[in-house]
Amino acid sequence: MPPPLLTSLLTLFALTPTALSHSHLAHILVNGELYHGFDPRPNQLNSPSRVGWSTGATDDGFVSPANYSHPDIICHTAGASPPAHAPVRAGDRIHVQWNGWPMGHVGPVLSYLAPCAGLEGAERGCTGVDKTELRWTKVDDSDPVMQREVEGPGGPGMEGIPGQLWATDVMIAANNSWQVAIPRGLKPGPYVLRHETIALHYASKKDGAQNYPLCVNLWVEGGDGGLAMDGFDAMGFYKEADPGVLVNVTAGLASYVVPGPTVVAGATPVPYAEQSLSLSRAEGTPVVVTRSTETVPFDGGATPTGAVRGRGRYDRSG
Repeated sequence: MPPPLLTSLLTLFALTPTALSHSHLAHILVNGELYHGFDPRPNQLNSPSRVGWSTGATDDGFVSPANYSHPDIICHTAGASPPAHAPVRAGDRIHVQWNGWPMGHVGPVLSYLAPCAGLEGAERGCTGVDKTELRWTKVDDSDPVMQREVEGPGGPGMEGIPGQLWATDVMIAANNSWQVAIPRGLKPGPYVLRHETIALHYASKKDGAQNYPLCVNLWVEGGDGGLAMDGFDAMGFYKEADPGVLVNVTAGLASYVVPGPTVVAGATPVPYAEQSLSLSRAEGTPVVVTRSTETVPFDGGATPTGAVRGRGRYDRSG
């Protein structure tokens, strides 16, 4: 009979992936102003003025590769748009604050934008549109995603994969946050920002990758409209056997192939060296789209949310 400690370890490694690696978007920061995300866990108080899409992922869990062609891959499980949008100017950087991310759950950090203008229901911006009609353009792929290191990721005390520095390691070092640059050439109007991490610690097995696609509503101003959007369907982004999805991250990788579309020409992802934490200075005032090209301040008021209270915490058990 194995000793108790070994038995405990075997039990831990026998756990199914659905029990491990959980997170959500706590909030975003635009020029230091905070706009609320959505906390899907039971008994949380979510802000009525949130810009984060709601999800049905009450376990803070993920979408698996088996569901890559299902609507859940668009904005997570049962993703639904709120009425509010965060105002942002083309060229701004958005700090996306995750509730936390466990070391060792390595992978890419990806961002996409989809315009809502022109879709049925867009007189209320992104609130009333059919999410399956959204067409996406990748604006950040966290390239090179994985870099070889001599010292190991992050220095002493870090728990990543020795010899590899991943985009998720950079995100964790920035207090579990990631900066996304809004392209200067973006046409003004309502957009959905789809921000996603893909955890690859189980990805050596079929259906082992863990996707966290989470969405927020934006109202973009000041762009010149010169960016040519790509228009991809999120339900066609990835395949189960893509080399960036079915991959053994502990096998001494020399490089990593980013899954999905390429970054659109004209987008300027924020480099690793400029990824840093940011603190909120004030509550932001979200807007509601009234006539597809006009907005008014959201007047629903804000209440404390579980998402903000949980900022920076994560489960190390995965």
